[in-house]
Amino acid sequence: MHYDGAELKLSPMTFIEASIQILRENKYKITGPRMAVLNVLESAKVPLSAYDIEEHVPENIPINVVTIYRVLDVFETLNIIHKVHTKEGYVRCDFEQQKGCHSFAICNKCGRADEFIQEKCDLKSTLPKKLAYKSLSHISELSGVCEQCA
Repeated sequence: MHYDGAELKLSPMTFIEASIQILRENKYKITGPRMAVLNVLESAKVPLSAYDIEEHVPENIPINVVTIYRVLDVFETLNIIHKVHTKEGYVRCDFEQQKGCHSFAICNKCGRADEFIQEKCDLKSTLPKKLAYKSLSHISELSGVCEQCA
């Protein structure tokens, strides 16, 4: 099952509450490692790699990088997080803006990644018919210098 953001009303929910709801709706257990990764990503201002996440998990929670990668794979499949390829890290999804094309503006100096949504995206319709792909998704990344670093 795949979460597409259409049926969930999240205005009063926090990122963690919304993520737990998505996990439960898709029959995933709420485990210690999943909660640890959610807690780290909730407050992250820059994309974090699995190794970065491991460094921010409290020492009393037993978790390793392999487990973190498994958790990230589940979260990415469910659109709880997005992978920012230019920074080789992960950021939480902005659930308040669910529909549309998810894109990121990434600061070249501080690494901050700001998500924004384009309501209408024609990129998928420009794919040649002969390529015959189904269930396409994409993330756009723009880079520059944020206002704070300028």
